[in-house]
Amino acid sequence: MISATYTWAQFIPEFTLVGLATLILMADCFLPKLPKSFYALFGAAGAVAAAFFMNGEAELSQFRMLAVIATALTILLAYDYRKITCEAVSGSDSEEGSSELYALPLIACAGICALTQAKDIIMLFVSLEVVTLSSYVLAGYFRRNQGSIEAGVKYLILGAMSTGLLVFGAAWYYGMTGTFLLDAAVVYHVFFAADPAMSVGFMLAMALLLAGAFFKTGTAPMHIWIPDVYQGAPTPVSAFLAVASKTAGFAVLCMLLAPFADMQLVPMLQCLVILTAITLLIGNLGAIGQTNAKRLLGYSSIAQAGFIMVFLINGTGAEAQAQVASYLTAYLLATMAAFYAIAMVRTQRGSEEISAFRALGKTNPVIAFLITVAFASLAGVPLTYGFIVKFDSFCALVSAYALEDMSCWFTTLLIIMIIGAAAGFYYYFKVIREMYWEKPQAEDKPLCIPMVTAGVMTACVILLIALGTWPLLTGNL
Repeated sequence: MISATYTWAQFIPEFTLVGLATLILMADCFLPKLPKSFYALFGAAGAVAAAFFMNGEAELSQFRMLAVIATALTILLAYDYRKITCEAVSGSDSEEGSSELYALPLIACAGICALTQAKDIIMLFVSLEVVTLSSYVLAGYFRRNQGSIEAGVKYLILGAMSTGLLVFGAAWYYGMTGTFLLDAAVVYHVFFAADPAMSVGFMLAMALLLAGAFFKTGTAPMHIWIPDVYQGAPTPVSAFLAVASKTAGFAVLCMLLAPFADMQLVPMLQCLVILTAITLLIGNLGAIGQTNAKRLLGYSSIAQAGFIMVFLINGTGAEAQAQVASYLTAYLLATMAAFYAIAMVRTQRGSEEISAFRALGKTNPVIAFLITVAFASLAGVPLTYGFIVKFDSFCALVSAYALEDMSCWFTTLLIIMIIGAAAGFYYYFKVIREMYWEKPQAEDKPLCIPMVTAGVMTACVILLIALGTWPLLTGNL
């Protein structure tokens, strides 16, 4: 069999999401007087409703749910960010031309959900391209903003390169195996074939496919687009790329590496360890000197990808996939709360620099506390969910020591992880220090907290604390 077979019924959630996006675009054409903010609420509610059609027993169902939640939160963030959107799109208070910002994330989410059900490289590639093409448009959506246009162009150029690698890898994979199926039996037969050229060609195919996936996860050496695109893109889009797009990337990685679950291939592990170590160093050390909050979260995204990669080094089976999904859950809650805070500060103080968070601890103590918990969770402070999942990452590496041939490699990676975690406390706490240590200036008025922003940030922080303390209270850490 060359490729897998699918049924229409299994893609009902995806059809629902695309249908919602189509309704928004059609309503924008035929009901021009309808407030565009209505589309945001409709899209977010529809995305959550689509989740009820999803099969919770599917292999990567957790990734699908994370993608839907991230999409709903992205659309709600766009709702609170509409003042900036209007200025950047129409140059006035008019909401004309802003409805696509609520529709495109739904289409991208449909691609992610379809991707998690892929059983062959064809479906994987098509689904991933739906996500990528939508993201290109979203990144450069603010046509009056030079930074957004630059972000869109950079993302397009580098994304096209990653697509080329993925297609080239798929061609090599088919040439070596005679099928597009991601099957353990096929992989085992080809990798251990009598002809060495077959196994070498197969490893080249896998290297190209993994390089395409690394672009989405932000793993070195495919990370270079992240800081510039996160800084230049609209803040809701940056949040979507940071969470939903990364979720798609790790879903692809889990699928590509799943056939190797029972094979302890030392050369492959060595490559993964090297890339993980480089990713951790680039992400954590690169974030130290940043002064822009979105750029800081860009390097943070790279660093967090390094910690997630450790789970895939320890194993690529169902347990590793569940651990990756748990880490992405903690990352989603903290990162979304952080981007909501950045959007709020940008809207009312006109800046995305870390200095714009100045003295929030005095002018807005409640919102400062919520921001503190979000960044503390990203850093891995105890009593937050971020600490639990980062601790699990260290435990996963320790468990990998069972493979004696790799003990020296794992020791080096462990040292780099410790350095990265320590660096994280410094650069994440730059925002916290700005809120509590700096004195307010005359123009630093208290922020007016939008209802949606307050609700989402409160919910995220409650979950971060609850999920971070529950294992300690029950003794299941």
